[in-house]
Amino acid sequence: MPIATHRTRYLFIALVLSWLALILLTRPAHGGWSADPVQVHATSALCPVVAACDDGHYGAVVVWQENTASGGLLKAQHLLASGDLDPAWAAPAAVSSTDVARTAAGAVSDGAGGAYVWWMQSSMLYLTHVGAAGSVSAGWPAGGRALGALPSTQHRPDAAADGAGGVYVGWLSMPLFGDPIASVRVVHLGASNTGAGGWATGGRSFGLAGADALTAVSFGLDAAPGGGLWLAWQLQNVEGATQPGDVRVLRVTEAGLPASGWTAEGVSIAPYDPAFLSQSYGWSSPPAAGQIAIANDGGSGAFIVNSQGAAEGGYADHFTNTLYRVDAVGGTAAGWSPAGVDLGIVGVLGLPDLGDRASVRALTDDRGGVYAGLPWYASEFTERIQFYRRAGDGSTLPGGIGADQRGIEFAARGDGGMFIASYKPSGATGPYEANAYVAAGQSDPGASFYESEPSYYSTRYGDIGLAPTGDGGAIVAWSELIDRQGVFAVRLGPGGVVTGVPPTVLGAPTLRVRFVRGEGVRAWATMAGPVWLSLHDLAGRRISTTTTVNDDRIAMAQVDVLFPGTRDLPGGVYFVRAVGGAHEVHARVIVLH
Repeated sequence: MPIATHRTRYLFIALVLSWLALILLTRPAHGGWSADPVQVHATSALCPVVAACDDGHYGAVVVWQENTASGGLLKAQHLLASGDLDPAWAAPAAVSSTDVARTAAGAVSDGAGGAYVWWMQSSMLYLTHVGAAGSVSAGWPAGGRALGALPSTQHRPDAAADGAGGVYVGWLSMPLFGDPIASVRVVHLGASNTGAGGWATGGRSFGLAGADALTAVSFGLDAAPGGGLWLAWQLQNVEGATQPGDVRVLRVTEAGLPASGWTAEGVSIAPYDPAFLSQSYGWSSPPAAGQIAIANDGGSGAFIVNSQGAAEGGYADHFTNTLYRVDAVGGTAAGWSPAGVDLGIVGVLGLPDLGDRASVRALTDDRGGVYAGLPWYASEFTERIQFYRRAGDGSTLPGGIGADQRGIEFAARGDGGMFIASYKPSGATGPYEANAYVAAGQSDPGASFYESEPSYYSTRYGDIGLAPTGDGGAIVAWSELIDRQGVFAVRLGPGGVVTGVPPTVLGAPTLRVRFVRGEGVRAWATMAGPVWLSLHDLAGRRISTTTTVNDDRIAMAQVDVLFPGTRDLPGGVYFVRAVGGAHEVHARVIVLH
């Protein structure tokens, strides 16, 4: 054999070995959770909008706007539970084909690896669905579906997963022409961009109570356990600037119709005086800072946080805040006063409407109680929001937590606690100002994440997103422009930032239910625990509850439970709700004797 052939062979082998060595020695670009944040996306452009939601499998879908010379491109990436980027997503998903500046965006999990993404272009609201494979689902326009116009660029929609792969999105809608009458417009859509649960694809309007002289001022929504939706709104009589209105609540079915025992007008639970809107500097009707919020109580009822402004001397003086609880048909919950529970006064002398970040909030604690979030202002340098935890009877519970209003994100932890996150884009320019930071905390017990660096007038951080992972932890995502450039994420667990790959979780939560004669309703759930289960009738009334003892918040486990007191349950159709970590599944059961 010629010598040249031997040399060629040896040279080829050497090149192959060198290539293999490089593969073995080179550290992967995304090697999972470590002491350093995971880089979700590398870019030197400012990303002023970031959002995140869980993927239904202990990871997160992260969404951001990447600025361009002509506006910005909206993108998404799937971050696995391990901290690795999903290899099935060849590149970040193009959420919208439109290159335009956006003022806000949000993401809602579809529970199956994808996400519904909404965003604001000026005051216009858009929505789309990104599937688990990393592309916009069939049936959605490339530029997103235009849902409608909000009253201003400072207003924001409210969105919630329906628990069955769809999404509810609601917003205050005003006509382009005619009287400035606002209504609450809601769509219930599935992944194919069609109406879900029997809703018309175009959605439904609520909040006007059939009268031309009434207008909705603020609203809130939350998904109801077992299907359907809770709505609450403040109603103003516009025939006179000081004509009083009221606070109303309504429960609708999955099809968007009033639930059994309800009418389309809802139930009035308190008076509402809009006088301060016409007397206060910077406030208008409807205000961008929402003054009402609603959260399901884990059973058949709901909590409502209502804020009422007062004005003296031509300025907003203070807000009184009240917590109400209603039952399945809108009546005052057992043991509660119709006057509700006083949450205290927030002073806002001369403060203008600061927009959605200064809205009141309500968040179920997944244990029959609620977190009531109230904005407060210690000085001209301090704009914060504080969450107070209340039990099902309205009494105070430990576990409250607060954060700055900027970029405010919050989510239930699944065990009675909650997460909260915020950020400050640039550094201190005076003695009373903080440096730039990104921060995420959780109610006790649980450690926090905080990163702060000086940057003076330069923008360091662009925005922050938060996604509960369903195992008692959360993924925190943010954009950065100095030192690091791009979109980054850390995983937050009970002990703080996770620096190693968590155990792999296989499978998705499941729930099977059947009626066993002589025993009662029995449920088999495969979930990370502990798992809280409740049995409801068709009217949404809670019949029985039980809690499992599976304490592993990471690994799936199958539990077998019998609902107490259900052996002699009357025949009919019932449904079961199971909550484990941040996951929720539902099932129906038919009782026959």
